[in-house]
Amino acid sequence: MHDRATFRIADHVRASSSEDGLVLLDVLGGIVLSSNPIGARIWQLIAERVCCVDIAVQLTRDYDVPLDRARRDVAAFVSSLEQRRLIHPEPSW
Repeated sequence: MHDRATFRIADHVRASSSEDGLVLLDVLGGIVLSSNPIGARIWQLIAERVCCVDIAVQLTRDYDVPLDRARRDVAAFVSSLEQRRLIHPEPSW
């Protein structure tokens, strides 16, 4: 995954965020997934079309974690969402 990559949320995904975390519903697949508050924050930033490296930087500010850890966590979370076809990469021009 490229650090400057941005993603768009698939049309068939519904999300509900709270301070407890995130719940995703894949309407097509009938699958419900949940995540902790950090996953909810990543999802919010993906929805705002923030690139992956900037999401990691924001997590360091929000949760006081080292940048290398935040980058790994963002990469893993985004990869998981992409494999499940819940997000799609935006074309790079």
